[in-house]
Amino acid sequence: MPIKTHACITVACDICKYAYDEDEYTAHFTNLAEARKALAGTGWTITADAKVFCTTEDAEHQAALDALMPPEPVTQVHGQLGLDGSEAS
Repeated sequence: MPIKTHACITVACDICKYAYDEDEYTAHFTNLAEARKALAGTGWTITADAKVFCTTEDAEHQAALDALMPPEPVTQVHGQLGLDGSEAS
């Protein structure tokens, strides 16, 4: 039996380095499209800049996801009272 070298792609969380697995074995993919397709619907997040976050729910993972969100808009109509009772300027 000949020994051959094969190139493959594995996926790991950018925060905790947990490797995406299927039935406790690291999943290997032939290309990025196949890896993205496998992660679709699993709860893992893939960002536009190719960062990957697993489904772990802790403060570090939540902070990374929060950093992806735009800032919340602050809207106060002129003449409307603010929460502190002051009028908008």
